[in-house]
Amino acid sequence: MFKDLTLRQFVDDTSSSKPAPGGGSVAALTAANGASLIAMLCNLTVNKKGYEEHWEKMAQTAEYCTKTAQELLDYIDKDCAAFEGYMAALKMPKDTQEQADARKIKLDEAIVKATTVPLSLASTAAHLFTYADYAITYGNKTATSDGAIAVLLLKDAVKSALYNVKINLPSIKDEKQKRSVEEQAAELESYAENQEKIILEKVKL
Repeated sequence: MFKDLTLRQFVDDTSSSKPAPGGGSVAALTAANGASLIAMLCNLTVNKKGYEEHWEKMAQTAEYCTKTAQELLDYIDKDCAAFEGYMAALKMPKDTQEQADARKIKLDEAIVKATTVPLSLASTAAHLFTYADYAITYGNKTATSDGAIAVLLLKDAVKSALYNVKINLPSIKDEKQKRSVEEQAAELESYAENQEKIILEKVKL
């Protein structure tokens, strides 16, 4: 599994001519790092004098973000699996009408998965802005920069994942499904950009 590689191995594999891991997996790692930094800021607030009223919620937020970071790492391999599924469908035989029909069905299924996986990644990452906002607003002021970096990473992860959505979107045959995905992607992108601006305005360094 790609998520279990060392950092050096992951970077080397990404740098190679192999098609995976690629941009989607890097977006997943970026989102996981953003979640981890939120958890870090919260953990640096718990038991810190002057923040007593927030200790309990900070601890809960740290736990949630740590768990979410692990879920986001899973998208490294989900993205690779979606790509590999599409490539496998492309290689299916099409010599007979029956084979061609079976190949078309698998291709349609694969392109939908290759689109919905990064869409789900973007949604999961975007959900963390609320926690980043809380951590920056009420957390340890000496670690505010870590929270700010988390926000930047989350925005980049959302937009990066959505590039994979956009590149696959034209290949979806179901027009209703295509419009739904397109609308969700536009909403997530707008939300991420707005949240970045709103939250970073609170960062005074």
